[in-house]
Amino acid sequence: MPVRKTESRIPANFQASDLGEAIAAADGSCSLVSFVTSPITVGRENTYVVFVTDPTLAGKSHTFEWTFTENEGNPESHITQFGEISYKPKSVCNLNVTVRILDAANSELAKQSLNQTVWPLSRQFELFILLEEAKVGPSMGNLDVGRELINDYSPYYQSITLKSPEDGDGFQSFIFGLARNGALQPPMLRKKHIDQLASSLNGNIYDLPNLITPGVGICAIRLSLLAMTLPEASISANTHLKWTELPEVRDKLSLAEVELNKSFADLDQSIRLDLFNLLRFPKSNITQCGRIIENLRDRYFPGINFNDVMTGMKGVREQRIIKHFRLGPLQRG
Repeated sequence: MPVRKTESRIPANFQASDLGEAIAAADGSCSLVSFVTSPITVGRENTYVVFVTDPTLAGKSHTFEWTFTENEGNPESHITQFGEISYKPKSVCNLNVTVRILDAANSELAKQSLNQTVWPLSRQFELFILLEEAKVGPSMGNLDVGRELINDYSPYYQSITLKSPEDGDGFQSFIFGLARNGALQPPMLRKKHIDQLASSLNGNIYDLPNLITPGVGICAIRLSLLAMTLPEASISANTHLKWTELPEVRDKLSLAEVELNKSFADLDQSIRLDLFNLLRFPKSNITQCGRIIENLRDRYFPGINFNDVMTGMKGVREQRIIKHFRLGPLQRG
């Protein structure tokens, strides 16, 4: 089958490396992207996506042969019908990931390879888990969530920055909290939702307007909110959807959501694909989360430092921004 639409283009104004750890063909025809940036963690599943952005190559592509080699061990190979696969490293090693794009006769059309280091689980966090099990010290909460955030995504939320820098770590703490809350939904359910969105965008039976009501990915970002805050171009003030505040009353909110979701579904196909891919990958999802939260802070609490957002007024500002993020944006009361 030809390359799926969701793997046919890198989001406009972005590069493959904005999505995750990536390697691109010299001629720009295809790119391999890893959800998690090396070093990845032994025993934890990681997802790889190959984008085929050259139309001629995409039209000839039929299947994808993936090979995973740990150190000098025996290669493990898999064939997929579209350009995505997940793999769980079995040992601490140097991992080579290779994808061969094959035509209908199983001849190689293109190949991309990515080398990654596989490390053990975070020793510091595993010690916390042992202390938690022994009931020593403060509670760590959901330990599976902690493992995911610390082992897989810590480079992403630790490196996030504001457009206008400010003192304190309130902003990073805010984004970490949203990622933690998003990770409370089991990875299997998050992946199922993303797979359904991908199927819908690729023309299958799923109902796109209903699928975009829940948030997408590790930070549970609404596609409509991303469309309302992402500029059409890097120097443009125009966004893909106009800013629309929803009523906070539940019955009216539901009706307004339906209209907003229809507006998203009516966007040009290329825009829908790009916005989906920005939320599909943890790196760009966390990056977009930070940009959206800064936008909401500037709109509703301009001039307030994020440290004050989180601690002032007994956290009322923080909770209001979170409510805008999760449900809205919402009309002012």
